[in-house]
Amino acid sequence: MTEEVQVWVASLEVADGRYTSLSKTLSREEHGRAEGMPPGLARRFVVARGILRSLLSGFTGTAAEELRFMYGTSGKPSLADHDIHFNVSHSAELGLFAFAPDRAVGVDVENERPVRRLLDVAQRFMSEDEIRLLAATAPDERDAAFLRSWVVREARLKAEGRGVWSGSEANKAQTNLTHKLFSPKPGYIAAVAAAESDWRLYTCAVKE
Repeated sequence: MTEEVQVWVASLEVADGRYTSLSKTLSREEHGRAEGMPPGLARRFVVARGILRSLLSGFTGTAAEELRFMYGTSGKPSLADHDIHFNVSHSAELGLFAFAPDRAVGVDVENERPVRRLLDVAQRFMSEDEIRLLAATAPDERDAAFLRSWVVREARLKAEGRGVWSGSEANKAQTNLTHKLFSPKPGYIAAVAAAESDWRLYTCAVKE
């Protein structure tokens, strides 16, 4: 049976009333993390965490404010009392929230934009084959090609429970992961990765 990997798409720019409602569901630890961020980033962090809690509440039947998180060695969160797999990514004002019932999942999103020192970044993080492909790509298409490669790598690493990697880790990647590229909104590129290939991607929007 083909399982469903759901990716919920949400704007992180919300009205003050919505922000206050979401903020009330966060833990003391999450509020402490937000206090150490610049104001704009802190607001989006609170909104993203509040939306994540709201969605997880719907999946688990546990009140949003009662959910307890654990964290892996690279900081990937999981629920202390439930088995659902999930992952979060946000870029600019857009947040993505991925869920899978039976397998690890990773998601990454980037807003389409010029990438500063693109080839320098690629040489630090990407394989030699990817670097050659980027160098051979027409300059006006290189930013988009880089971002497509980047979101795929980030999604796969997050599915594995690892953080941003150095090039020396390339050969350690899991080979049973599959991924799908998609555009959650005009001006954005995203990828979701999960174990095996017997799953399909289903996207839906979070109502404000």
